Amino acid sequence: MKPGLNTVSAWFGIIMILLVTAGAGAFAFTDFMDDKLYGNKRIFFVLLLLAYAVYRGFRLKQLLNQQKYNGE
Repeated sequence: MKPGLNTVSAWFGIIMILLVTAGAGAFAFTDFMDDKLYGNKRIFFVLLLLAYAVYRGFRLKQLLNQQKYNGE
């Protein structure tokens, strides 16, 4: 993969991790959309967002390790 494309992918991954983590925090610690998303559905959604952030973090780590290995 081209170095420029890897850089864009890395930045996009970082931004997604930050946005998803912030969204999980907003749903967990505020009453945002409390009237439509409550109880177990809300807890499941927060856990789903956090799981996606972990997945994106793992993919970002793989990408950065691949860049380091390839010397890019």
